[in-house]
Amino acid sequence: MKYKKGLALVTAAILGITLCACGGPAQDDPTGSQTPDGNTSEQGSGGGDTDDSREDGEEKIVTIAYDQTWNSLNPYSSTGVMGDTVCNQIFDNLIAQGMSGSVYPRLAERWETTDDNSAIIFYLNGDAKWHDGEPVTADDVVFTCKLITKGEIVTSRRQMMQNVAGTDDSGVELSADSVEVEKIDDLTVKMNMKKPMSGSMFLKQASYFFVLPEHLLKDVTPAEFMESDFWNNPVGNGPFKFESTIPGERVVYTVNKDYYMGEIGFDKLVIRSIASANLLSALMSGEVDLIPGSRVSFPTSDIPMAEAQDNLVVESLSSPGHVWLIVDNEKFDVATRQAFDMAINREEMVTELLGGKGMVREGMYASNNLYYDPAISEVSFSNKYDPQAAKAMLEENNFDFSQELLILYVTGDALREQTATLFQRDMANIGVTVNVQSVDLSTMMQMMRDKEADFAIMKTSSDGANPLENQDFFTIGGLYNLSHVTDPTGQDLFSKIMTALTDEEIKQYASQLQLWHAEAECYFFLYSPDITVIYNSRLSNMKTQDMSMSVFDYWNWKVD
Repeated sequence: MKYKKGLALVTAAILGITLCACGGPAQDDPTGSQTPDGNTSEQGSGGGDTDDSREDGEEKIVTIAYDQTWNSLNPYSSTGVMGDTVCNQIFDNLIAQGMSGSVYPRLAERWETTDDNSAIIFYLNGDAKWHDGEPVTADDVVFTCKLITKGEIVTSRRQMMQNVAGTDDSGVELSADSVEVEKIDDLTVKMNMKKPMSGSMFLKQASYFFVLPEHLLKDVTPAEFMESDFWNNPVGNGPFKFESTIPGERVVYTVNKDYYMGEIGFDKLVIRSIASANLLSALMSGEVDLIPGSRVSFPTSDIPMAEAQDNLVVESLSSPGHVWLIVDNEKFDVATRQAFDMAINREEMVTELLGGKGMVREGMYASNNLYYDPAISEVSFSNKYDPQAAKAMLEENNFDFSQELLILYVTGDALREQTATLFQRDMANIGVTVNVQSVDLSTMMQMMRDKEADFAIMKTSSDGANPLENQDFFTIGGLYNLSHVTDPTGQDLFSKIMTALTDEEIKQYASQLQLWHAEAECYFFLYSPDITVIYNSRLSNMKTQDMSMSVFDYWNWKVD
């Protein structure tokens, strides 16, 4: 075996995120006193007070705000990265993925691949413990692998298992006990791969692999797993212990004083859902301490006011992430999709919605993505804005201009709402009527699956060094194939990228992928907003560039 990784930061081409950073309805009430249905009841172990005021200076509480919500405290029930973020405070992954392909140790303090690239071996941190004091061991990792590959469990978060020997293409076990994950000793686990592949490609989805406690879940059947009572008071291994929640509005955590990565210098963490329009006032009042980057649509128009506040620090970073548009591939043929794309005024979106703080997207990868191919500018329809030509294309294609189409966006996300409105205006300019509707994330995804809407606005974070982002959106028959893509070309090229053993091969297939998609127009990639991180000056020594990937180095933070 050859040594591949260690305790220090390493760089690899990994999955920045295959799933859109989306959420359901955010609450307009910045005090967060009620749930969406008006109830004020909480669920949680402590029945504790969720008031995030700081009484008599006795507790140091940090409040992070998003303008999205989450659907569950079960990480394998998550439908988006907001759910992953909430769960990741309780449950750690084997590794964490930051920006630019950075990979950080978590439960796995190091790892290595075999010389023939047929297996990867993880060495666990011997200091890692569950919140009830039990040690985290190889048994927990093996148990998690065996559990989440059961056919009775429907989840998009077993992505890493799709590459493990003994599973089918969706990551489900081929037969009882077929999954080839084995315990070497109490702190060592070996995973055999279906095909030889680079360790970096295997790790691309490892941040979605949440390790679960065997001693607490071993008696839960796969049929009971998703809705088990365990998720009302989950016991994890992460930096914080679950205290209480008001579903859809906030989660309160207490610090894990035995956290293996280091001592955390504050007492409680609160994650809240607050509508975009109320974020600035919450920051100015000190009610919220941190807006952590691209997974929050902080209004661009509010940035100058935030910069003028003595108690706030504003950082702007270039982003490889994107706002994009789902379009029904079965309803609209390629020529119609190309015409729609030519009618979208992306420059106007960047100017009006972002105040110029962002860039137009030509295709699947941003121009600052490691795998971006400049040749795409020659074939992309996204940089050929021409509404007159677009309308002529529709007329030649016998498009039915009498029909009314529907575009969806996630409630409470101001940026996506404004994007949908500008798209509506662009379509009206070519004679196409589009109605706009806001829904929660789960409803939006289901409506797209059921073909009850024609378009949907999505938002995705990216680490800028991942050739496999959005892979699940091209899987034929997959849960996230929201555009109903039937052309297998994308799926096949993603598969080739996955099993490529050299970066040269990866770049070759990634180039083919983006050039194919530029003409196939399965999705419309619109623009990349700059990342804006805003935080109270009481916080310092934070690695803000990784926050858009929901990677937080809490043990390094200084909190006044």
